[in-house]
Amino acid sequence: MSVVRFSSRFAPVIASIAALHITGLYYGRLNGYLMFCLTVLFVASTSLAFLLGLSRRAQPFVGANRPVRPAKDLFWRAATCVLVALAIGTLPGWPAFLGHRALALGLLGLIVAACWVTFGRPISFASILALAFLLCQAWIWLPTALDPRHTDMLPLIKLACRRFLAGANPYTNYLMPWNLPLTYLPATWLAFLPAEVYHIDPRFLTTLLTCSAVLTIYMTFRPSHLDPAAGPAKLLLALVLLSSITLRFSAITPGAVFWFALSLFIFFLAGKMHIAAALTMGVCLAARQQAVLLLPFYAIFLFRSVGSKTALRCLVLAIAVPVSLCLPFVIDSPHQFLDGIYGRFAPFAVEKWLNERVWERSLSFAPFFFQHRVEFLLKPIIAGTQLLLLALAIGRLRRLADLVDFMGLSLLSFLLFSPVIWPYMFTPLLVLLLGSSLLRSRDGALAGSSETGPLGARARHQ
Repeated sequence: MSVVRFSSRFAPVIASIAALHITGLYYGRLNGYLMFCLTVLFVASTSLAFLLGLSRRAQPFVGANRPVRPAKDLFWRAATCVLVALAIGTLPGWPAFLGHRALALGLLGLIVAACWVTFGRPISFASILALAFLLCQAWIWLPTALDPRHTDMLPLIKLACRRFLAGANPYTNYLMPWNLPLTYLPATWLAFLPAEVYHIDPRFLTTLLTCSAVLTIYMTFRPSHLDPAAGPAKLLLALVLLSSITLRFSAITPGAVFWFALSLFIFFLAGKMHIAAALTMGVCLAARQQAVLLLPFYAIFLFRSVGSKTALRCLVLAIAVPVSLCLPFVIDSPHQFLDGIYGRFAPFAVEKWLNERVWERSLSFAPFFFQHRVEFLLKPIIAGTQLLLLALAIGRLRRLADLVDFMGLSLLSFLLFSPVIWPYMFTPLLVLLLGSSLLRSRDGALAGSSETGPLGARARHQ
């Protein structure tokens, strides 16, 4: 049964996000054995979630023409509201919001009640969750000053923007107070120029982009009211938006630019707007180094879904965006650009391991390679797994759902063996998990609706 099939994918997705949620205790220094168990759980569940999607074609949901039973709807509604209450109630500093316990509890009650009442209306429900996310980020981060001694990512972006606005090449070394080159590609820091010009706290922008990324995916693939999986999809939306990884890191990293661009890329492809999707893929390539892993799968999808001329045109546009954005800085100062974007990370990984053993606190197999001093094997392993996935994609990738699944597997294999890994790097994987599950759910609902229509009924009688 297709409903059971969706549930079999939904369970691994929940397990994946649960593992990520626990690693939100990143600064709690969990022991190595527990982190290894969490990594195995995460790898198994996430891989299974993507592979189950690849192994099944879209089929109609059984009973797609019947409304969800009240008991089942009540279960998903209650589970979602409990999750929202737990996520907000365990935030740092809770329940001392504005120094008033009663006010904090009253606000929590209002949010949970609003989720309960609007559960059956996708847009209203998503808006309530977005508001809850924005409020959470407001009382976690915005009351504190932006201090480079604790989080140097956005301060580095601000310095780069100031230098660029002064007419100088931003790719140079900065005092944070330690020496640090600009490690971000142009599309990332250029997105913060308006905030710097108008003296807006950049954390406003990162929070809004994170929220927009998740909601864009949800609204692109949200199931119809005929889909029995609508309840799980809404719980999944709450899990991604209010996971500890998202809440803890989304406001302090400029990575939200890439997350939002990736969501827009999938949104445009779902609407068959191929030129817009190509330009957005170009923004992804110009925003994050890891986006280059996704480009080959996009190329395979294009040649399978559109004509060769359109595919070549889209690929040229996708590559032209990062080239045009990066080339001026490369010509002006090639050494500084390449050192910040690529050269910085190899010595940085060894330095962080020797001084802090920081990678032991991440979902990764890299610590075992560092422990045995064979970290030089990490890059060949990453290259080998990417080539294997590409070989599978050539024979299997046909539709947008397949593209999302292969992109997720590619990003997952990179994160597991990356010499440098931070928890917020898992957020785009959450976006792909959400998109994969909702896309398969939507396809099943549409297939079920078509089969229950007049043509479908006539076909079954013939």
